[in-house]
Amino acid sequence: MKRVPLSVLLVAVALVAACGGATANVAAKPSTPPGPVTTYRNVLPGLTAVAPIDLIQSVLDFSPGAASVVHKHTSSNLGTVLQGQITIKMASGDKQASAGEALIEPLNQSVQAVNMGSGEAMVAVAFPVLHGAKPTAPVAGQPAPAMPNKTLYSFTLAQPSISGGYSLIQQVLDFAPGAQTLKHQHGGPGVVTVIQGQVTLSTDGVEKTYSVGDSFGELPGHTLQAFNHGSTELMVVATFILADGAQLTTNV
Repeated sequence: MKRVPLSVLLVAVALVAACGGATANVAAKPSTPPGPVTTYRNVLPGLTAVAPIDLIQSVLDFSPGAASVVHKHTSSNLGTVLQGQITIKMASGDKQASAGEALIEPLNQSVQAVNMGSGEAMVAVAFPVLHGAKPTAPVAGQPAPAMPNKTLYSFTLAQPSISGGYSLIQQVLDFAPGAQTLKHQHGGPGVVTVIQGQVTLSTDGVEKTYSVGDSFGELPGHTLQAFNHGSTELMVVATFILADGAQLTTNV
C-alpha cells in the first residue's frame, strides 16, 4: 500500500481544524419576543350609533366600604372588574362582579356601586355617549355616600368615526418585560389606559412612551406596535368600538 507523505497529512489536519472539524456551523435563529397575554376580555354587542358619539374610559377605585353616588345611565356601558369585587345595588336586586367579570349597569334605573369586601376594588368602565354628553347623572334627593369612590383616570376619545351597528370590546393585556405586539392595524377606534408599568407605542414608525394613568387613542388606518421595554410588568386596559362584521386586529 502506498504511504501518504506526512506533510500531506499535516495539511489535511490543518484544513479540518480551520473549518471547525467535522461539525457544520449553523447560524442560530433569533428568538421571537413574546406577545402580550389577554388577561380579561368582555364584549357588549348589539349597540347602534345614530349620531356622533364620544368614547369615555375611566378607571375607578373603591376602598373597602366605598360607594358611588346613586346615579342613572342614559347610555350603554361596559366595565371590567380589575381587582376585588363590586356590588351593584338596584331596585330589582343586587348583583356582584368579581375580578375579570363584566360589569354592565342598566339604563335609566337608579343604581349604586359599592365595595362590600375587605380589600381594594378597581373597575375600568367605558361609555359610548352622545358627543358632549356625560356618562352618569346623580339621582336627586339621595344622600352622598359616607365614603365615596375615586376616579383615578379618565379619557375621552371625541367623535370617533362610527355609525350603524357596533359592539364594545374591552380587554386587559399583560406584557411581561420584553414583550411586544406584532405590527398591526385595528378595525375600529379605541382607548387604551396604562394601569401598570410603561408602554412604548409605535404609530406609523413614530414612538411615544406612556406611563401609569396615561391614556391614548388608537384609530383605524394606522400601523401600530406596542412594546414593554421596561424591567417590570406592563398592564393596559383597552376598549374598542367595532362595527358589525369588522375585524378587531389585523397583523401587517
